[in-house]
Amino acid sequence: MKKYLAVFKLSLAREFEYRLNFLLGRLRNVIVLLLLFYVWRALTLKTGTFAGYSGQELITYVFGVNILRSVIFGIQSRRLASDINDGSFSKYLTQPLNIFWFQFFRELGQRAIHLLSAIFEVIIFVIILKVDIFIQTDVIILFALLVAAALSLALYYLLSYLVSMLAFWSCEAMGPRFLFEWFLEFASGAYFPLSILSQSIFLGLAFLPFAYLIFFPIELYLMRISIWQFLFGIGMQIIWILIVGILCRYVWNKGLKKYSGEGI
Repeated sequence: MKKYLAVFKLSLAREFEYRLNFLLGRLRNVIVLLLLFYVWRALTLKTGTFAGYSGQELITYVFGVNILRSVIFGIQSRRLASDINDGSFSKYLTQPLNIFWFQFFRELGQRAIHLLSAIFEVIIFVIILKVDIFIQTDVIILFALLVAAALSLALYYLLSYLVSMLAFWSCEAMGPRFLFEWFLEFASGAYFPLSILSQSIFLGLAFLPFAYLIFFPIELYLMRISIWQFLFGIGMQIIWILIVGILCRYVWNKGLKKYSGEGI
């Protein structure tokens, strides 16, 4: 465990070393945050509601997305694909570590910094823009949110890890990764609440893993779901974690047999 904690610390240090990359990444998130804020505020300006959401709920949704995506979505797992393509993946096979957990703790260090930054950004913009957001004070709801967010993080990491392992078969793995991340942004509810879609599309997404990454935890925070919907959501998260975890193990074993260390 100590070696993975060391990886976590090195990842933290790396974020501070490449400060320009970090600042540009946060600037992108701030632009998206402000864009969504003004779009949803304009939609609720006249009536105060939109698609069953109050103005306060939509603004809270926007700021909540900024915080959640910083801790759930990561970019370090995509390095697995580039490591496989350029051959540097070989060095990990000779080291006494589990590559899955190595990648996870490397990504966790980055996410910790981005989470703190996202919380700071939200506080600053709430003060500057003088917006009214919903503050959840129910300890039980907050604990349930913590559980849901942890499962979301695990599910995203497994999905991302699975897509990255396509690099075992193709040197163009970053293309599928781009499509994966693009689709994920929309299907997870990172730009809008999924419930504003037509019922048939929403029900279809309810049985896919993506809706449980962003949309489900924020709906829980806003208390817009019942206890049965919460249990169903947690159950779907666990089921998809098991399914994707099994697929990861299968693809990993197949991929190692295919790996030739090209690019060394």
